[in-house]
Amino acid sequence: MLFLSSWYPSRVLPKNGNFVRRHAQAVAKFADVSSLHVISDKAASDFEIDARESKGVYEVIVYYPKSANWRPGKKYRRYLEALRKGYTHLLKSWGSPEITHLNVTYPAGLFAMELKKKYGLPYIITENWTAFLPINPYRFKIHERYFIKRIGEQASAFCPVSEDLKNAFIDFGFKGPFHIIPNVADTELFSHAARPSSEKIKILHVSTFKDDHKNISGILRVMGRLCKERNDFQITMAGNRFGDKYGPLIKSLGIPDGQLTIHPILPLEEIAQMMKSHHVFLLFSNYENLPCVVVEALSTGMVVIGSDVGGTAEMIDEQNGHIVNARDEEALYEKLRFTIDNYNRYDTKVISEQAGERYSYDSVGRSFLEVYASVLG
Repeated sequence: MLFLSSWYPSRVLPKNGNFVRRHAQAVAKFADVSSLHVISDKAASDFEIDARESKGVYEVIVYYPKSANWRPGKKYRRYLEALRKGYTHLLKSWGSPEITHLNVTYPAGLFAMELKKKYGLPYIITENWTAFLPINPYRFKIHERYFIKRIGEQASAFCPVSEDLKNAFIDFGFKGPFHIIPNVADTELFSHAARPSSEKIKILHVSTFKDDHKNISGILRVMGRLCKERNDFQITMAGNRFGDKYGPLIKSLGIPDGQLTIHPILPLEEIAQMMKSHHVFLLFSNYENLPCVVVEALSTGMVVIGSDVGGTAEMIDEQNGHIVNARDEEALYEKLRFTIDNYNRYDTKVISEQAGERYSYDSVGRSFLEVYASVLG
């Protein structure tokens, strides 16, 4: 199996497309898997191939020089040239794949079409780009829409990560067949843990801190309101990329230092430990697809409060949390009050077990194998 992806972790963007890598690792539990990704790099003076094995996946990343002066046509030619060099390396070092698993349709799908035409390799598509969702303010450029449609027309199957994204695919004009396969969690790392007994409920938020996406200011306003009424909770926010950007708002809301702690971007292992030591996970986004952080939080047994965007509502029910409308701060305030007051009604072990049945490497890997088998006949 060849995982061909527009996004993938690299030395340029270490966390970009980490959900694609985890999908590849899930499949690698049952089949031979390679991955191919290319990315421009200011530090590269020529084409540079970096090949290594990571948890059963033979990863090939090709770096090529970056230039702001290139015309779009030359950029795409260089992009495809880098993919061809990477694929040639794969053929020599790893062998020929039977099927291409395309992740994030554009622009890597241009090469998936080339492989299908040249070698007869069928391909399926898994998509995580929230740009397909109407609620996302991003709009595809004319050439992006044209090529995405062409790529989709030649796909043998689509594996959106949520029902919501499947509907967006249909609206875009994709015909299917569709197989909904969610994002995956490392359930050994994000495993169930008994929460420490505490007089205070500990709330956790993890994100990029982009306000237009994650609605950090909305979370802070609700927390400011809660802090004026009670002190039986604490909130930790991790992933801050903006320094003290939110400092003035926090100060104006009168949130005490003891009730709010903000961390920068942290390693995955530290996030896992935080999830195991906190009670409630909060994600109040304006738009999402199928958030990996919610998958991971549920896997540890956290109660999750999320906004009704993307596939989030497909993951949460009254047994494991609550859903509120995006930007509805009053509803978030009420659900937080209820959860703090009634936390003991939730069975964290059941939450973790149900998440494992749906999001584990084994479950997701087997689901993809079934799709591959149906395509290969």
